[in-house]
This record gives sequence, structure tokens and C-alpha cells, in this order.
Amino acid sequence: MFSKRSISFSVLSVLFSSFVSSSCVWNTLDGNPSKLVGHRGEKAFMPEHSLGSYHMAAFESADYIEPDVVVTKDQVLVVLHNEWLSDTTNVASIPKFADRKRSFTFVGNYTTINRTDYFVFDFTYAELQEINQVQVTTYPYRPQYFNNDFSIMSVETYFDKIANLTTIFNRTFGVIPELKSPELFNYLHPSANGRWFEDTLLSIMEKRGMFVNQPPARAPLTGEGDLVDGVLNIKPLNYQAPNYIRAAIQSFDPETCKYASSKTNIPIVWLDSATPEWYTPAGLDDIAKYSKIFSPWKDLMLAGPKAFFDISKVPYNQTKIDSMGGFLEPKEFVAACHKRGIELSPYTFYDSRQNNLLLCSTSNDTRLTWCPKNRKEELQYFFDIGSDYLFVENIFEAQMVRLAHDYKVRYGIDY
Repeated sequence: MFSKRSISFSVLSVLFSSFVSSSCVWNTLDGNPSKLVGHRGEKAFMPEHSLGSYHMAAFESADYIEPDVVVTKDQVLVVLHNEWLSDTTNVASIPKFADRKRSFTFVGNYTTINRTDYFVFDFTYAELQEINQVQVTTYPYRPQYFNNDFSIMSVETYFDKIANLTTIFNRTFGVIPELKSPELFNYLHPSANGRWFEDTLLSIMEKRGMFVNQPPARAPLTGEGDLVDGVLNIKPLNYQAPNYIRAAIQSFDPETCKYASSKTNIPIVWLDSATPEWYTPAGLDDIAKYSKIFSPWKDLMLAGPKAFFDISKVPYNQTKIDSMGGFLEPKEFVAACHKRGIELSPYTFYDSRQNNLLLCSTSNDTRLTWCPKNRKEELQYFFDIGSDYLFVENIFEAQMVRLAHDYKVRYGIDY
């Protein structure tokens, strides 16, 4: 039974919502709710980058479903997070591949590997089909039921899978491949222009029609209740299917970002873990020449660049930083990105049972004045500052917090 108080509250909420101005919008560049990117699909429940992981992300209504891209010995682009296999496959338990384990060292400007492992570039694509993807055992609550069900897929299979999911779910899922370690794979597969890896992915995407009508026009502001409708795939009467395939390309290699931007109008995601120069006005001016989406490690948008670099002992030249306009603190950094037409896409927001890996959770530095106590507070902060995209795991949790935040934005009611 509902109490009179709860009934009254519900009535007041409805009455209040009818007077809410359409100007109540999110702090994102286009005013729409932040988009959720399924990080490696849905790795909280399924082996990452597996067909099951991507299907699960679709069930949870992710806006984008992410693959990492590496290359086999026989030059097939495949979906795998690392250049090695031991972390997320059963390769070590297969006797016929025991002799593939070796030490390998590579040092580039943006890629460094010094490891003994089973490396993907020592296997043909056919051999990878004999290896199963497995869920990591670090987190005991993650299901281990699917460890014999999936093998490493090619990028072509990934694109087929997302196209198929788009059809069977009757909703759009974006593709957002990340080129892992381009320096390494261009070294292993030399070409005349030194960009074999980038050119191969771009060619595949172009042949699949992903260059058509790019970049798309900005989406109109969503109306009242549209976020809930979107999650539940309730389409408005005037719905028109997109006339383009929602796509983006990512890389931590800025030279790859620059090259890809010269070959396509697909949005380029400029990934960064800790490069001090990018967090200045002049740094953003440079990024804006090549990329319309900037993706920093999330703590740079919470601790702030200076505190983050100091506490993490990341070296920088203060004179150079000052000459570039100085470090931009989080909220002014978001505003500066949006002023330049750059969307912000912090990473990675983990399952609520995991450590959030924020400095404020481990450091007593007095500059870290606020620390989210849980995943709800963490996500609310990043929604509030205007993050345009978020790379998330356990998409279901992120959906709930996003819906609650949308209700707060539109109706002023906090959960």
C-alpha cells in the first residue's frame, strides 16, 4: 500500500515536472546525456572482447561497444586488449603451443613492451581459433561459466557481430576500435608509408560504409523522458534511423590520431594516460586540429592535472606548461574542450565491487579535497562536469546512475 505521503510526493513530482523548462539540459557539448561506451564489451560478466561480451553490452543498451585491435602473424586484425595472450586466454594450458612462450622487448615513442609471454603476433589466425578466451580470476564474483565458449575474433567478425546486433535489437550500436601499439605493428608489417596498421583498419571500415555521411550532424536535444525511452528502445513517432554508421577510431599514439584524421572524417578519439602538455589551452588547440574527442584517464578530471602529475611523479617542465597557458583544472578544462568543439570521454569506470583506482582512495595529499565514496558518487561527478562519453564496465549500474542523474537534471530531484 502507498502512504498518503508517497502519493502526495508522486503527484507533486508530476506537477513539478510539467513546469520544467526544456532548457534543463546536461553539461555536455550538445546538452544530451553522456553516452556509455561498453569497455571491451561487458567484461564484468563475460570474458572480455568475446562475442558474449559484446552481446551482453547490447542487452544493457550500451551506446558504443569497444574492441581493441592487434595483429596476428599472418596479418589478420583481431580483437584483443594486450599484445600477449596469457591474461585472458587458456593458451598456457595447451601443450602444442608451449614453445611459443618467449621474451620480447620493444621500445618506441609511445609503446614499450618488455615481457615473457605468448604474443599474438607469433600465432596465425587459424591457430588462435584453437585457444579459448577466459574470464580473469582476479575478481571472484565474475562468472567463470563461459571460459570454453569463445575464441579470439577478427575485426571483420566484430563488425559483423555489431551489425547483426543492430538488426536483431533494432537499435544503433556504435563501433569504436582502438588501434593498440601502432608503432609495434607497423614495425612488424612494414609498408611504403609506414602506416600499414592504420591503413588496413581504415580500408576495412571504408568498405563497410563507415565513411558515409561522416561526421554526422549533432543530435537534437532529447525531450522529457527520452533517455528512459532510449534505454528501453521505445522510439518516438517521428523516429528516423541514422543515415550513417556510428563509428569512431581510438589510439594512445598521437601520430596515429593525426594520420587517421587526414584520411577520414570519422571522429578520432585522442587517448591519453598522463601527458602534461595536453592539459593546457595550447595543448587543446593542438588536439583540436586532429581530434574531436579527447579521452583522458579519469583521475586527471578529478584530482586535477597538477595534483595528479605531482602525486604520481609524472615529470613536466613548469616553464613550458606556463608558456602553453598553464594547467586547466577540471571544470575549466571541460569548458575549454567544449569551446574548441572537443568532446570529453574519460576512462575507465569499473564495476562497483572493484577498486576505483583514484589517487584520493590511497593518498592523503591535502590537495585531494574530495573523494567519491562509491561508484554512484563517482559517476554523478563525471556526469555533472559534462563528460560527453564514459568508458564503463557493468553497464547496468552505469545506466541506473545515468537515469537518476537525468531525473536530477530535468526535475531537480536527487536520488
